[in-house]
Amino acid sequence: MLGRTLVIVNPAARHGVTRDLIPVVSGLLDGQVEYDLLRTEMPGHAIELARDARGYDTVVAVGGDGTVHEVLNGLMQIPAEARPALALLPTGSGNDYRRTLGISANLTTAACQLVGGTRAVVDVGLINGVYFANSIAVGLDARVTAKAVELKTTTGWSGIMLYLRALIIVLFKQFHTHHVMVSLDNGEPVERELLLVAATNGPTYGGGFRITPGAQRDDGFLDICIIGRVGLVGALLRMPFVVIGHHGWMRPVTLARHRSVRIESGTPIEGQVDGEVTLAASYEISVVPQALQVVVPERW
Repeated sequence: MLGRTLVIVNPAARHGVTRDLIPVVSGLLDGQVEYDLLRTEMPGHAIELARDARGYDTVVAVGGDGTVHEVLNGLMQIPAEARPALALLPTGSGNDYRRTLGISANLTTAACQLVGGTRAVVDVGLINGVYFANSIAVGLDARVTAKAVELKTTTGWSGIMLYLRALIIVLFKQFHTHHVMVSLDNGEPVERELLLVAATNGPTYGGGFRITPGAQRDDGFLDICIIGRVGLVGALLRMPFVVIGHHGWMRPVTLARHRSVRIESGTPIEGQVDGEVTLAASYEISVVPQALQVVVPERW
């Protein structure tokens, strides 16, 4: 089912742990898959490797969400009729896209799911000309992501505990809203005071925060979470509900499905795209329906 396969490994994923897992990955795939294995050497290298993968049937990203993000942006440069399917072996820190695809966090189980998997077609997001697999967030959560990247390097933490620690720090030191203009589905811009805007293809980000618990990866829509003006005490009281995805009933929260959202600000605002931090005064976000084949467990 996988056909001719290219395995792209990011040795730097999860503080370099993935480098030590390369023999394990090879051992799991040898005799099961016809594959070539390439290692990335620098940020952005996976984009180049995936872009040159025409002729392969499947490209496997070995790493975290950042690796998937790069591989996706390389694959999307290949015409749709020649584009390989995207598969994933999660060895990174957050691995939210593996949740979206139903892939196990256990590497051995994930390899079994890969070898015995099936193909599905999913949506892809687009933000300012860059594709995203799982999520884009603007505002508070992007500042949390930036702090999490810093803490990951200094503490070695990963997953949802890393994100929670970063969230607490940002809530007490960098808590503020943003005055923006928001347009949904190319409608008239509306002036808003917002804490954050998130647009997703999957239900989680930040290592497991269920920010959009009802998200579907193949429905042709982005799930949008907008949190308006709220004070610090209110944010702290609501945080546990956001973690488990039970925040849709709260007054400053809006959960809805849209095909596009545009955010305009007078000053640049922090953003995060599949866990990669960015900065812009304008965010043009949309969905590209049914744009990518992915390998998922057979019982997806």
